[in-house]
Amino acid sequence: MKNVFKIVAWIFLGVMIIGFGFMFFLGKDLDSTTNLEVTPVNLSAIADGDYEGHFDHGRFTNTVVVTIKDHKIIDIKFTKTVDFDWPEVRQALVEAVIEKQNVDIDTITEATATSKAYLKSIEKALRP
Repeated sequence: MKNVFKIVAWIFLGVMIIGFGFMFFLGKDLDSTTNLEVTPVNLSAIADGDYEGHFDHGRFTNTVVVTIKDHKIIDIKFTKTVDFDWPEVRQALVEAVIEKQNVDIDTITEATATSKAYLKSIEKALRP
């Protein structure tokens, strides 16, 4: 009976350690990403072509290719998405950026850090 109790106790301890580790991973870089400033870009200075942008910040790391034609954003493709990607958020941001023709847009509620990370990589793609 003592051995069963020890095994159960060790399993419980292991699950708790894994749980705390996962919670730490989810919270890491959250505040710093949420508080990022995304700066508007000047499309009139950008020639036609495909531009790659990369934002490297823990679980919010992502890479994007932005296509410019006639000084307009016509396409945005993510070649690497953030960990725990929300496709709906990504698609909504892409549509908003293309519609507004800038990264100066409102972030998606309940996905502020993810939104800012994606917008930052688009901004970096369009910065000289």
